[in-house]
Amino acid sequence: MTMDISDEPEEKPTRKKKEISEYPSEAEWIEKQNGEPMPNIDPSQFKEMKLDDVAKVLSLTIKDDDANKKIVFLGMLSAYTKESQINVSLNAPSSTGKTYIVKEVAGLFPASDKIEIHAATPTSFFYEIDYIDKERKVRYKDVRRKILIFYELPDPSLQIKLRPLLSHDSDEIIHKQTNKSKNRNVTDTTIVRGYAAFLFCSANMRLDEQEATRSILLSPEVTEQKLAQGVHLRVQRGANEREFREWLESDPNRIALKNRIIAIREEHVDEVIIENPESIEQRFLEIAGTLRPRHQRDIDHLLQLIRSVALLNVWFRFNRSNGNIVANQSDIDQAFDLFGEFFESQDLNLPPVVYSFYKKYVMPAYINLREKHIRNRYKQADFDSQKIGMTLQDLSTYYLSVENTSLNGETLRKDILPQLENAGLIVWNTPSDDSADRRSRHVFPQLFTPEDEELLNYIGNGGRSDEEVQEDNMKLNLQGY
Repeated sequence: MTMDISDEPEEKPTRKKKEISEYPSEAEWIEKQNGEPMPNIDPSQFKEMKLDDVAKVLSLTIKDDDANKKIVFLGMLSAYTKESQINVSLNAPSSTGKTYIVKEVAGLFPASDKIEIHAATPTSFFYEIDYIDKERKVRYKDVRRKILIFYELPDPSLQIKLRPLLSHDSDEIIHKQTNKSKNRNVTDTTIVRGYAAFLFCSANMRLDEQEATRSILLSPEVTEQKLAQGVHLRVQRGANEREFREWLESDPNRIALKNRIIAIREEHVDEVIIENPESIEQRFLEIAGTLRPRHQRDIDHLLQLIRSVALLNVWFRFNRSNGNIVANQSDIDQAFDLFGEFFESQDLNLPPVVYSFYKKYVMPAYINLREKHIRNRYKQADFDSQKIGMTLQDLSTYYLSVENTSLNGETLRKDILPQLENAGLIVWNTPSDDSADRRSRHVFPQLFTPEDEELLNYIGNGGRSDEEVQEDNMKLNLQGY
């Protein structure tokens, strides 16, 4: 029997490896990067600008979230320094606006300065190279003064491989990978050159301490007011996308801010000097309290914020006597105000959304449960000695009563409670009281505010009335994050 040629299986195309000769040299790559010159912007048109002015422009499309959008903006702006780039990590559940904030801010910056990645395997970052030293056969990925945005980062192992870059260990990071060529293993060398501003968006709220200390941790706000404004904006935008875009891009303040960013870029600033470092050190020590190893990176974040705020007004920070760009007291004060917005959760290595969950749900649920048991004649000493704690069902029931929706049990068990336990905010353990259900672990809060302590003492001395309990729950329901 003869077989028709059309029945033969087609050969799968093999992926051809790019030859060394096909890569550009460094000079060719730089020439290509400079192929499209930026518009010539006259800096004399600009006036002094504060972060609140930037927030007003961003509020055209990003409602509320002032601290988040300011830090994301400064993170991207910091790319235009030589080595003071800021790393930002937005961690929160899906649909809370992580990628939206970053995309809207990124829309202000030139496309040529952004590397936007929606998904990446742990090694793919090092395979996409820019140019090659053909004599040494060394590959280069050049990220100098670039903004690298990872919109979805399901695998934290990529951040692990990027640790030397994120901590600015060296301006050239050597990465070696093994590949198979002609039935033998060969080692390729990739050098990542320069520093970049990194922005990560992830629904994963469990962070290793090394990643948590290398970035500023943010979480979008989730308040009733913000959600209502967001719905209104989506309706306006979705009704006529083209008309909305034309309105947005014609806004004079937005146009001025985009031109300002280009003008800052073209200044090619290497360093911003910060004078009176002793006063900054003293202010930081007052905020930090008892020092821990991670505070050495927190002070770096603060200094980077000061430099980025100064960069916003670079033409007004020029010291004619020595040619330096010098941050003034306004820059320092604005940076400290912004730093205080996220330091409390950052100090605990927690995304703000996780710390907010502790304050808004875990502590009130525990206080209500403790009051309930005391009313039922349980001994207060059982709580003080942590013989009785709060079950996950107790916490879920309280969450339901406040939010009128159920709590995702898997997220609670895998993401939230382990993070709170690692931060020392809770002990998650089996109760020691014989009368308690010992088949599951109980939650024992460890950090109490003075207000919490006062309320617990009040409960122990007689407790609140039913009306007071109901009133407190209504107040919590109105507080958003």
